[in-house]
Amino acid sequence: MKKLIIFLAVILFANDISKSFPELIQDYKDSETKSNVKQIFSRNFGLYPYKTNYLLPMTWDFDKKDDRKQFETKFQISVMKPFARNLLGKNEIYFFAYTQTSWWQTSAPSAPFRENNYEPEMFVLFPMESYHKRWDAIIFGIEHQSNGKDIPYSRSWNRVYTKFLFHTNKMIFNLRVWYRIPEAKKKYPTDPNGDDNPDIEDYMGYGDLKIMYPYKDNLFRSLIRYNPRTKKGAIELSFSKPIHNKDLFLYIQYFNGYGESLIDYNRLVNKIGIGFAYSR
Repeated sequence: MKKLIIFLAVILFANDISKSFPELIQDYKDSETKSNVKQIFSRNFGLYPYKTNYLLPMTWDFDKKDDRKQFETKFQISVMKPFARNLLGKNEIYFFAYTQTSWWQTSAPSAPFRENNYEPEMFVLFPMESYHKRWDAIIFGIEHQSNGKDIPYSRSWNRVYTKFLFHTNKMIFNLRVWYRIPEAKKKYPTDPNGDDNPDIEDYMGYGDLKIMYPYKDNLFRSLIRYNPRTKKGAIELSFSKPIHNKDLFLYIQYFNGYGESLIDYNRLVNKIGIGFAYSR
């Protein structure tokens, strides 16, 4: 728990000190020096939030499992960087992105990290407003996801995907379909080169649907996955609300189903968590 308190303090301190950057920059009169100092202190490298960045100090798994405590901490860091534009003359934008989600057993002795999922990806976004006023964009991407563990706990897969972004008067939709890039079968159970999880699509399906409903300063989100052949899937519900100058949010997350993490892609998880989000 001491480690968690220190971690929280560092994040909150970083959030507060970033507000002093504009005051520091104003001390310099010429624009070139201001730009230089801004780059030194902001150090954002042109990065932008991608998926939700959050810290859930308290999560609770409603089902007991032998390999973990029911109480743990979960957090996610997700950024993207545009690296090229309009190469095809369609006003498209090309991105690199990286997401890391971690599950931290803060209530266990020595507080080990139980699982880390790493997800680099690259995608291109084509604006579509000119074709239909409610169709915002289409995205083509490729991503890798793994947990970085050794056999027999290694989990990984690679996908190419297409996303359709559209909206109605009150809601925003993100529909994604994917194709898993095939891997060779293992020649023996501990083969490091074979497929670690050949049945992952049975539980994760072939796509997902995200729905966002903004209401005043509140944001309600849902994520739905379902494989009709196996009748396996998952639903994730979240709620966020500003609590500190519009740049820190109360964040509540509920998950029920398969695939909360890669190590649990084939295990049912029923969990709720509360904490903070730093982007939505």
